[in-house]
Amino acid sequence: MVISKRYKFIFIELPQTATTAIAKELCQNFESESFLGKHSTYYEYCKAATEEEKKYTTVGSIRNPLDQAVSMFFKYKDDKGYHEAFSKGSIKRKEYGSLLRKFLSTRRNKERWLYINQNNPTFELYFLKYYNLPYSNWSILHHKQFNYIIRFEHLNDDYKRIFRELGVPIERDLPRTNVTAQKKKDFWSYIESDKAKKKAKFVFGPFMRYWGYEFPESWQKIKEPWYSNALYYFLNFFRKIYWMYLMPAKKARLQKSYYDDK
Repeated sequence: MVISKRYKFIFIELPQTATTAIAKELCQNFESESFLGKHSTYYEYCKAATEEEKKYTTVGSIRNPLDQAVSMFFKYKDDKGYHEAFSKGSIKRKEYGSLLRKFLSTRRNKERWLYINQNNPTFELYFLKYYNLPYSNWSILHHKQFNYIIRFEHLNDDYKRIFRELGVPIERDLPRTNVTAQKKKDFWSYIESDKAKKKAKFVFGPFMRYWGYEFPESWQKIKEPWYSNALYYFLNFFRKIYWMYLMPAKKARLQKSYYDDK
């Protein structure tokens, strides 16, 4: 999370939505600083913020979940951090949040990294193996109430427009960081079979509707299972408890910027 006392905004860093690039630019060039943890939620912010800070403008970000899943697949294949951590048997890649979150994230990441690097599957095979429940993330906690949302699909335009409206004197485009190396095609094209498309609608359909994303017209003949929406909301009840009460880590209110030396 990034806070600016000069421009009176907070930027909530939802993972895998280009938040590293945005936060780095804000901290290095526009008098902003890290606040709480890198991926702290707005719920945590409200518990730590002063009454004045609670009035700050809120900025978040969102991304099509299938695009995010494809990007994560190629990170498992190519990201040096995962290779250094798991191929040598030592966990060097930094995880954020509570001990429970770190444990679950490390376990999940190692299992998926091993599967991909030992079997060299297509994205579709990886997707069919690991995506078995309706998807969600902690954007559903508060992001709909934020003043601004940066959509990954319009990243540079949204970034410049929103922060300029907040008074930040942005002139250049957002520098690109953490670009996924092997991801060459449109992310929709990584789902080829009708079986995988049906599962993608089951997994991502409810979350995509929540954020106004649509499937391609060529997928219209593929029907989403009738029970996906009910299961999505049922699971979200428990997910919200985890994201609000079990995920957060106890950290200092203000921290040295993650981006000062990068």
